[in-house]
Amino acid sequence: MNKHRKNPNTLTIKESRAIIKSNLREMKRLEQLKRAKLTPDQFTTVMKSPDNILEIDNLETCFFTDNGVVRSVNKISFDVPKDSIIGLVGESGCGKSVTSLSIMQLVQAPQGQVVGGEIRFQSDELGKDEQGRSRCYNIVKMPTQDMCRIRGKDISMIFQEPMTSLNPVFTVGYQIEEVYLLHTPNATKEDARRKAIEMLSLVGIPMPETIVDYYPHQLSGGMRQRVMIAIALTGNPKLIIADEPTTALDVTIQSQILKLLKKVQKDCGASVMLITHDLGVVAEMADYVVVMYAGKIVEKGTVYEIFDNPLHPYTIGIQKAKPSLDSNASGELYSIPGNVPNPINIPNECLFKGRCDKRCGKCAGEYPKEIKITETHSVFCHLYDNEKGE
Repeated sequence: MNKHRKNPNTLTIKESRAIIKSNLREMKRLEQLKRAKLTPDQFTTVMKSPDNILEIDNLETCFFTDNGVVRSVNKISFDVPKDSIIGLVGESGCGKSVTSLSIMQLVQAPQGQVVGGEIRFQSDELGKDEQGRSRCYNIVKMPTQDMCRIRGKDISMIFQEPMTSLNPVFTVGYQIEEVYLLHTPNATKEDARRKAIEMLSLVGIPMPETIVDYYPHQLSGGMRQRVMIAIALTGNPKLIIADEPTTALDVTIQSQILKLLKKVQKDCGASVMLITHDLGVVAEMADYVVVMYAGKIVEKGTVYEIFDNPLHPYTIGIQKAKPSLDSNASGELYSIPGNVPNPINIPNECLFKGRCDKRCGKCAGEYPKEIKITETHSVFCHLYDNEKGE
């Protein structure tokens, strides 16, 4: 027996240097693309469907680490219809937040980069092409300076933790006014202050004329989250991305924030991408659901299809893990066995097979293709190859 056999889980100095050198070369190339001067024709395209506000097609977002490439978002595709709420669900680390940051061009660079795919966002200012199709921006190719024109105005984001997202040295009114002044030509400071008071009133904050001069530390967690929503709505966006907006709040305040978000969505006619791991929130809020696991989409459909007829073993597992009123109080809560696979240099195969109690011979092959069950319901699982075909 060779006592000096190399541990397969470690890297030699030579291998580590080769990875770092390759990563630096690729990161430099991708950063140069962001700074390139492009004409609008080079980062605009057409929507596949005029009924969608956002179309994500084969999106791939990677993080270049010293140990290898982490594919946090691994070639995923889904649509966000107009005037709807879509829930993006999955356990922590599955790629939900990285997907939202990719849409906003806020992935932490230079290690984090969108390396492939398209993110098509419909914009009224682009009009239609000669065939009558809606023109749109391809955010993946869009230069940073052009992205700044639509970020915060046409697409806005409610971040997960308001205390770390709000600047502690500026009043909440100043932070709302900043968005208004940035995206409203010829606006005055008086106009911006009136807008800030109007937005605070819209999200249900009492005495907005007084609260507008408060600093974030003077407000409760629920009020800070309302301020975050007010900032997101100031530009009258078409798409609102809510990244676990109720995680840090107690149950009573959670309910208030969710009702507010749904009311705002209806009043403003915007679409909402709701990122959460709470299935109860999804069942109450969403029209469509996308289930992610280890950077991949495993199932997507309407909220009724996902909850009434879950197909993928992972979707079934996370629903079984949810406590219910009729569950045995003395029994243990179900948990999916096994662990999430190592995200570094993951192979093109089913990543859930090591934890799945329904795996079959096909699971040893390539990652399953999308199998359409209905027009809106699809699953990525070899169990359904023979039922609907690939």
